[in-house]
Amino acid sequence: MADRTAIAFGERVEELRREQHLTQKALADMVKRSVSWVSQVERGELAISDLDMLQRLAAVLGVPSRELVEMVLGEEAATGERQRPYVEALRLSLAGHPAPEAGIGVVRRHGAPVELNALALEVAHAWELVHGARYEELGPLLAQLIHHLEAVSRLGPEGVRPRSLALLAEAYQVAAAMLVKAGDAGAAWVAADRAIAAGERCGDRCLVMAGQLRMGHTFTDAAERALALHVLRQAVVLADQLPSDSEPGLVSLTGACALLLSVLEARAANAKEARRHLGVAEHLARRLGEDRNDYGTEFGPTNVLLHRVAVAVELGNAADALALTTKIDPAPLSSERRARYLVDVARAHAQRRDPERAVAVLEQAEATAPVELRELRVVRELLGDLEHLARRRQIAGLRPLRRRLSRN
Repeated sequence: MADRTAIAFGERVEELRREQHLTQKALADMVKRSVSWVSQVERGELAISDLDMLQRLAAVLGVPSRELVEMVLGEEAATGERQRPYVEALRLSLAGHPAPEAGIGVVRRHGAPVELNALALEVAHAWELVHGARYEELGPLLAQLIHHLEAVSRLGPEGVRPRSLALLAEAYQVAAAMLVKAGDAGAAWVAADRAIAAGERCGDRCLVMAGQLRMGHTFTDAAERALALHVLRQAVVLADQLPSDSEPGLVSLTGACALLLSVLEARAANAKEARRHLGVAEHLARRLGEDRNDYGTEFGPTNVLLHRVAVAVELGNAADALALTTKIDPAPLSSERRARYLVDVARAHAQRRDPERAVAVLEQAEATAPVELRELRVVRELLGDLEHLARRRQIAGLRPLRRRLSRN
C-alpha cells in the first residue's frame, strides 16, 4: 500500500472512529490490537493488507467492508467482496418493484395453471439449501422463485393468492437468512421487511413473527444492535400470554426470538437479561416437549442448550460453556446449526487460551458445513485472534485452515 493510500486510509479510519464515539483504546480492544497499532494506522505509518482485518475494522466502524477493502486492495477486490454471483442474483430479485407487471396494471392472460404444490416443494427445498449452507445453488433458485410467487400472489387466480402469499413470505424469510450469512445486511433487511408484509397480507401471525425473527438476525450483523433488540423485544414481550392451545409454530417462533435476544443481551454484557430470556425460551421449549423445525427455527430443548453455550461464551464464561457441552448432542439439528455450535465451542477454548483445541474444533465445524464457515465473520475474527494468541508458536492446522476459509 503506497504511503499516500496509507495516509488516506488512516484519515478515514480516524474519521469513522470519531463518528462512532470510540477512543483509540476502545477501537484497539475491539479489534484485538494495541493502542499503538491503532495510532500508527491512523497516522498512515502502518499499512494493512489483510482482508480479515479490513473486514473486522469495517464491522466495528459501522461501514460496508467493501469501502475499506476498495481503499486498500482496489476496486476489483471490493467487487469480489460484495458481488458473489449467487448473492448478486438474489440482490437483483429484491431491487425495484417486486412485481413490475402489477405495478403498471398489466393483467395476466390465461395460461398454464398455477402449481402451488410444486411451488411449495421449491420453498421447502430452499429451506434445506439454506440450512445446508448451499448458497451457490440457493441464490439463483430464490431469485426465480420470488419473482414467480410475487406475480402469482398479485395476478394469479383469486383462489391461489392466499397460499401463494404464505409461500412468498417463506421465500423472503429464506432470502433474509441467506443474505445475513453472506454479510449483505442491507438486502437482508429488504427481504425481511417483505416477508413481514407478505405474512400480514395473508393474515398469518406466525409468518409475521417469522419475518420479525429474520429482521432481528439482519440487524444483529449490521452494527444495528439497538434495532435488533427493539424488533425482538416486540416479538417476545407477550410470551407469557401465549394461550395454552397456541399452535406450535407460534411457540417456536417466540422461543427463537427469545434465544436470539438472549445472545444480543449477552453481547451487550447484560447478563441478567440474557439469562431471563434464556429462561423464557426454556419454558417455551418445555411446552413443545420436543425439537421441531417450524418456520426454519430448529427450536426445541436442544437448541436452548446450544444457546446457553453461546450466551456463556458472549459473557466470557468459557468454563461454564465447556461444561455445558457434556450435556449436548447436536446431532438432530442441521449441519448449519451444528457448525455454529462448534464455532462457539472453539471460541470458548480460545477464551481459555487453548488455541490447539480451538483449531481442532474449527476443523470439525469446517467438515460439518464448510460454506457456512467461510461466510461467518466471527470465524474470520476468531482465526485472527488465534494467530495473535499463538504468537510465535506453530499451531498445527491453523494457517491452512485460515487459507481454506478465506472467501477471496
